[in-house]
Amino acid sequence: MSERTDLPELGCYLLAGAAAEGPAELPAQARRAEELGLGTAFVSERWNVKEAAALTGAACAVTDRIQIATAATNHNTRHPLITASWATTLHRLSGGRFTLGVGRGIGALYQAFGIPPVTTAQLADFADVLRRLWRGETIVNYDGPLGEYPILFLDSEFREDIRLALVGFGPRTLGLGGALFDDVILHTYFTPETLARC
Repeated sequence: MSERTDLPELGCYLLAGAAAEGPAELPAQARRAEELGLGTAFVSERWNVKEAAALTGAACAVTDRIQIATAATNHNTRHPLITASWATTLHRLSGGRFTLGVGRGIGALYQAFGIPPVTTAQLADFADVLRRLWRGETIVNYDGPLGEYPILFLDSEFREDIRLALVGFGPRTLGLGGALFDDVILHTYFTPETLARC
């Protein structure tokens, strides 16, 4: 094994691609990414054996320095309290190294599974609702882009500062990411021209 070189500006996907080797490969990949000195290990989610909460928990548990981020999960496949709680757990488990990255997902796949498409208004509201929950707020009679909830509440003692990222491609989503999220995650394999435009 070579000596580690810190490259915080570089990252990698763990279990890259839709047909990953299998979840048992992830801990070794996460440790190796950290050994190489990479800055962030990203975990994408697929509806097979790539469930983001379990995988990011495993990555956080076997590493000490590297940032761990979802790139991405979707806000509309879990109740907002489940997502907020999961992110809080990983934030604390990792000592603040976790970033919750969300995206729109694949519209045709959502339609086939009977899941409503993700809207820009939902993404904006999701960021606001999670930040409020992480500040210990109680949200009563919520009726907005995320749905209808009589009460949303985690813990009045919470004062969590958890990073939120948005996977973006188009101008509206990129603008939203720059305005309301801590990070914007761009697609892999962008040309230099597309990167400059974004």
